[in-house]
Amino acid sequence: MMQRFFCRCRYLCECVRLRARLKSKWELARLEFYSLFYNVFIDKSTMIDAALEPIYWFVDTFAKYLGPAMVALVIVLTLSVVVIFYIFIIPFTLLQGFYLTLFHLLFGHWLLIMIVFNYFMGVFTHPGRPPQGMLPEVVSMCKKCIAPKPPRTHHCSVCNMCVLKMDHHCPWLNNCVGHYNHRYFVMFCVFMWVGSAYVAITSFPLFIDQFRNEEVLLLVPLLRVTWYR
Repeated sequence: MMQRFFCRCRYLCECVRLRARLKSKWELARLEFYSLFYNVFIDKSTMIDAALEPIYWFVDTFAKYLGPAMVALVIVLTLSVVVIFYIFIIPFTLLQGFYLTLFHLLFGHWLLIMIVFNYFMGVFTHPGRPPQGMLPEVVSMCKKCIAPKPPRTHHCSVCNMCVLKMDHHCPWLNNCVGHYNHRYFVMFCVFMWVGSAYVAITSFPLFIDQFRNEEVLLLVPLLRVTWYR
């Protein structure tokens, strides 16, 4: 009886020792893992930044080369809309009356001028840099420029400079959107949206006539020739 009792006690002691040994190994492995991948400054945003680091590297490396291509693409797309407007929409509006055609000419060219002007200013206007000398308010120091940063100032890794009131680096402008060109960027987006909606709505009856009215389709090339004469 006593022997059985001592055997059970010995078995329990061995289980306790094994549990303590496994717990010690687990704590040691956990400590080694944290020593390699963890510190008190890690949070969710830091983990997300680390996971997206290859994407950031790709953008920082190739954005400066993609910028001119993006600008050329904007010019080509805008010219394509202008060509569609002159070749298809204007001859089609002649069927609906002279005054409506005059309205389309005036309104369409006004939209085109506003789009081109705001895009040109957004591309060639410097976004702005923090002023030199003493600043009235400083929120931090730029680690790359080694210079004080006013509020809403961020360092652009593509332009390699601090931008005043930086919104983002726009590849379609090949420029940062900052303090001095922010309004041109916003107005370009607004007028581009209005122009796209205007061309889509104006050409919608012509699109419908592709399936319903063949006579109008036969008249459009003739009106186009008459218009350019």
